[in-house]
Amino acid sequence: MKTWTCNNFNGYNYYGSLVVTADNVQLAITMIETQLIQMGLQQTIKPEQLVPLPTHHRHVRILWNGEH
Repeated sequence: MKTWTCNNFNGYNYYGSLVVTADNVQLAITMIETQLIQMGLQQTIKPEQLVPLPTHHRHVRILWNGEH
């Protein structure tokens, strides 16, 4: 499986940030959109919004630092 981050979907007041793990990018998008619908945040996620997260070495990616 692969892991992606996304920090530019439309959240409640600002952009939201998430991490998703799935077999492929299309499944990841389906999972994200389904979860967002359940939260009342229906929208279309594009493949280019997902940034691959390296999992073969140590890595940190700050999704949101609270700056907004």
